[in-house]
Amino acid sequence: MKTVLNTSVLAIGLLLLAGCNNELRLGGPQTEKFSYDFNLGIQNWQVGYSDYPTEHQDIYELKNGMRPLPSGFSGQGLMVSGHNRSDDLFMFIKRRVTGLTPSTRYSAQLKMNLLSNIGPGCMGIGGAPGEAVFMKFGYGEKEPKQDGFFLNIPKGNQANSGSQAKVIGHFAVEGATCDGDIYKNKLMETTKEQQLEFTSGADGSIWLFIGSDSGFEGLTTMYYRSVELTLTPR
Repeated sequence: MKTVLNTSVLAIGLLLLAGCNNELRLGGPQTEKFSYDFNLGIQNWQVGYSDYPTEHQDIYELKNGMRPLPSGFSGQGLMVSGHNRSDDLFMFIKRRVTGLTPSTRYSAQLKMNLLSNIGPGCMGIGGAPGEAVFMKFGYGEKEPKQDGFFLNIPKGNQANSGSQAKVIGHFAVEGATCDGDIYKNKLMETTKEQQLEFTSGADGSIWLFIGSDSGFEGLTTMYYRSVELTLTPR
């Protein structure tokens, strides 16, 4: 009789807790949100390049790092720049995200703010300096980096998505001109079709990357201002 009474009390207590919160959470994977404001520093993000011959790296004018934002903006951002002489340069930022539930299926959504200095409808060598610079969002179980000539993760080529990366837009922004003298904010957010699907590692981690896959054979310089990631268990 005593055992039955204790069990009943426990059941009533659990029901009361569920009623207060409208749900009873007994553990398991949770939605994780990560926010990075580059005005506060680089926060373990790294910059990489691929799809170019490393033996001729000097002619690609590869530059990156924390820099003061261009005229009209205050603070600092993560600047990434390169001259696309191979007609296929991929410039990207990457970060290993930890603290996820191990070996669990997630969807990943991205919201980011960057500065672009190219308006829509501009003419360029090989392709438009705005619309032919395709922005991508991808993931990797291993660290994304150049292996030989190409990225070691299937990101797709220019306008095409890959099995582990999605095209999420392009570099052109309203209000900028074609001479590259004026930078404007460009806010990008993944749609439902553009979100990633991945399985976290046994250690509860995943590599995520954002980059520009360029068909414009000129110099592209962008400033990442902020990145927000939402990882939702499936």
